[in-house]
Amino acid sequence: MVRVLARAASMMLSALGLACSPTRPPAVEPPPAASAAPSPAEDPAPPVTPRAPVSTAGCPFRWTPREIGASVLRLPAAYAGRFMNPLYDVACACVRPGEHVYMVARIVPERGTIEAVTADRNDPPTRADPSIDACFAAVLGTTTFEPFEVGSDVVCPDDPPPTKGPPFFRPPRPANCPARGQQTSKIIYPLLVDRRGEAPASAPAEGS
Repeated sequence: MVRVLARAASMMLSALGLACSPTRPPAVEPPPAASAAPSPAEDPAPPVTPRAPVSTAGCPFRWTPREIGASVLRLPAAYAGRFMNPLYDVACACVRPGEHVYMVARIVPERGTIEAVTADRNDPPTRADPSIDACFAAVLGTTTFEPFEVGSDVVCPDDPPPTKGPPFFRPPRPANCPARGQQTSKIIYPLLVDRRGEAPASAPAEGS
């Protein structure tokens, strides 16, 4: 009788989801692996102190008016001077006597804007200088010249005339084809500014 009651109780507990299983030792989970120590943060680069521009009076670095060009692009001296004169002025203002740098200018004639940065070069050896770049940006950021149009080799078709019905067909347009009057070009002009033949300006006496 006891065995029957025990079996009946076991069946009842199983039906209720409460049946006991043989005791087992609790599983021992290994301790979590120690996380790798965070690598020390890299020291941020020191802020660039922009070099202050100086007066260009007496600077012998001047552009000689002439036609410039390369490949199929030829610019008369009157047009080239619009950006070459300010380019030489910023070189005088930011590159000191006794120095030589290799600068690369980016000119957009249709907007009348100039950007310039220094760059590395092996012959003669020069290195990019962020402080001079900051000086270029400060001077050229407020410098513009009279714009002129160079043109583009991208031929953009005229817009199709309006139709009364839905436009079932439109002629394909080349990629990057802006509207008329909005086309721009970019002139990349490298310039070696060599002022090593000039005596470096003497530093002001301490306390003066």
